[in-house]
Amino acid sequence: MPTMPDHSAPPGPRVPPSPTPPAPLADDSPAQEAASPVTDRVELRVHGVSGGRAEELLDVEPAVRVGGDSSAGFFRWRRAPDTETVPGMRREIFAWGNLTSGDASRAFWLLLLPFMLLNISYWMRPGRVDRGPRGLRRVANNVYGAGVRLLALSLTALIVLAAAGIGMDLVAWQCPAQAQECVRARPWLAFLAAPASPLSTPGTALLIGALLPALVVVVLWRLSRRTASDYEVADGRVSAEPSDAAPLSNPGFWNNSETMARLRSAHIAVAVGTVASLLLVPAVSHDLEVHALGEPALPGSWVPGVLLAVLLTAVMTAAAGSVLVPGVDPRWNARADLLCRVLRDLALGLAAAVALYTFWPRPGWVAEGRLPGATNMLNTLFTVQGVLVFVLVAAALVLYTVDRAHGFTAMRGMAGPATAALGVLLGGAFSAALVFQGSVWLSGCGSFVTEGADCVPLVPPEIYSWLQLAIALEAVVVLVVAAFLLVRLRVGRRALMSDVAEHYRREEDARRTRDIAHAWAVGRMTDTLPGVVLALLLPVLALVALAVHAALTGGMETGPAPAASAVAGGMEGVALETISTLTGIGSLLGTAALMALVWIGRSAYRDRPTRQAVGALWDVGTFWPRVAHPLAPPSYAERAVPQLAVRVAHLTGDGTTVVLSGHSQGSVLAAATAWQLPKDCLERVSLVTHGSPLDRLYARYFPAYFGPHSFADLQRRTCGWRNLWRRSDAIAGPVRARADPDDRNSRPTVIEPREPLTDPVSYDAPPGEARRPEILGHSSYTHDPAYAEALWRVSTEGSQVTGEEGPVSVEGGSGLHQGP
Repeated sequence: MPTMPDHSAPPGPRVPPSPTPPAPLADDSPAQEAASPVTDRVELRVHGVSGGRAEELLDVEPAVRVGGDSSAGFFRWRRAPDTETVPGMRREIFAWGNLTSGDASRAFWLLLLPFMLLNISYWMRPGRVDRGPRGLRRVANNVYGAGVRLLALSLTALIVLAAAGIGMDLVAWQCPAQAQECVRARPWLAFLAAPASPLSTPGTALLIGALLPALVVVVLWRLSRRTASDYEVADGRVSAEPSDAAPLSNPGFWNNSETMARLRSAHIAVAVGTVASLLLVPAVSHDLEVHALGEPALPGSWVPGVLLAVLLTAVMTAAAGSVLVPGVDPRWNARADLLCRVLRDLALGLAAAVALYTFWPRPGWVAEGRLPGATNMLNTLFTVQGVLVFVLVAAALVLYTVDRAHGFTAMRGMAGPATAALGVLLGGAFSAALVFQGSVWLSGCGSFVTEGADCVPLVPPEIYSWLQLAIALEAVVVLVVAAFLLVRLRVGRRALMSDVAEHYRREEDARRTRDIAHAWAVGRMTDTLPGVVLALLLPVLALVALAVHAALTGGMETGPAPAASAVAGGMEGVALETISTLTGIGSLLGTAALMALVWIGRSAYRDRPTRQAVGALWDVGTFWPRVAHPLAPPSYAERAVPQLAVRVAHLTGDGTTVVLSGHSQGSVLAAATAWQLPKDCLERVSLVTHGSPLDRLYARYFPAYFGPHSFADLQRRTCGWRNLWRRSDAIAGPVRARADPDDRNSRPTVIEPREPLTDPVSYDAPPGEARRPEILGHSSYTHDPAYAEALWRVSTEGSQVTGEEGPVSVEGGSGLHQGP
């Protein structure tokens, strides 16, 4: 628990005044019983990221600290008043942390990070979301959503192609093509590479190699279905009052099962079709070559292959087309879901037919070079992804220009395309690292260029070299950005020292002043996030420029080094050496990143604190429903928000006044819950947010769903709303509300209190303490006296609305008292 805050103003600093309520009466006092509120009151706390034990979050452990800090403090037995922030208001906690960090297997969701970024980018569109978009607005909205969904679909295909690159290309094709060398380097592959082995025929070997990508598809399919059943709330929902100003008030917003099931079927159909295509192309190519040469063959042997290719192309195209329009009408969704399930089953049936066609004996068929079709599929996919990123940029630019949600949008509406591009880049980096390191291990060469005695040179597609180059460039950018942020932090600290000295009326060059100024400067660093994201996109732009040049000149398959040397003119040698070095570094960095994720996942699997730290990432990234990539980690809010809404509706239905108290990410859940509540219970619901990213992060990066207009709607729905924040908090900030959605020039009002809380609460050590109060930053808002004041004020406002008697007194500092 944090340090006990000082209830009195320290000498000197300008601290906003707080009310001085009467001291709480004893538990057995008759006056206390007589003055108790007529109806029950509940302070319902919703914690932030990582969570914690329920007893700790509720402040109901047997002992309470009355002085000192977490290292050395003074404790006494907890009394009944210590468990109430406001007398007569009982405290509840909604603990949702186990949704992201409870199960040990969820630590491995780190490997689904690219999918999560694509899903987030869907919700970052800069335009408004209402029920009647028309003309250019409607076209741009549809193009943006379609572009993100197609990018997500391409990422699924990319992951499957990476698994197929190892199992089908390297193991089942290139290794048998170098039979004796492969058996000598990797004897355990003799069952595929030895000429005498009955499994060494190309068709049979490809079927065995296809087990790896097929296993990846099965795992993703199973994971998506299991998480959907675990997180979905099917019964007991309440009916909300929808508003165009607040899209999260849509009654069906957190019920996404039908759309996700349809998208899942489409992704599985494309994934299965990708594996089937890699099986079909080599066999059809051989049959067509035999037919063209007029060599003896089975009559019409190429006809079934061509027919299967046509059918497979049609099914994959239809599956890709089915993800373009989400659909909101239940009848349309039911029909679309049926169609996608039919396409998925057709893909599975065609895959079985392709397997039989590939297994059919073909005398004289031998494996040579790389797997036919694999490189072309990768090149095409890579080009399509680049085009889709540009499509997203164009759609976001149109939405930001003609349909901007509000004026606080980050990166001029480019945050969504930027996040999508980084997600695709990360997925490509994982794929490249997996395939390249797989080729090194399987070959036994020890490096990409040195061949030993027991070494079989296995060559992965050159397209992965482009991704490795981007990884190396990203590493350079990260180092430059880190240095820039360090310099900016130091400059910001020096600039704020005078403000700190003036605020606390202390010396500017004191160590304590520097520490506080440093904390305030850290609190400002979040505002540099748009610049950091733009800097991280520079390697992507360089990569796309080189790739476009290579595609136009036919050099896509030669890798980035020859393309860069052609662009460099007279500096060919330097460019070639530089690009080759960066590509090698990128391979090592990509492998290190992938191994680091696996190591973190393994550590988190065994260690709950580490798992909670990993869960903090998902607390932020998996708030939104899966509407772009159905194989991304599940949305905990799809379960948490309906649970909260049902609980609050039940309490208010029994005549209880509820104060929703949300910290950090919990404040976002609290706001989403208030938007989902029925109209008849809103007159008994108030809101206290502390350390809240609602305005500073969500309104800027998700402008279609959060912003001044939606906050004004939220304020109208509650009896009272107080928002607490600190200058030292890098996450939180003031919340701005604008009541008139048509007046974009009006000055928005700020949810009270307008000024930040003083952090630390005093410059010097308070009476009875030997240490100065710690700088809290983003934590321990509930132990600040201002929290008790805010809770008292909103509960009083709620009592005035319902005509009830308010509480008689407020404790300072969340029920903690100095002295015996």
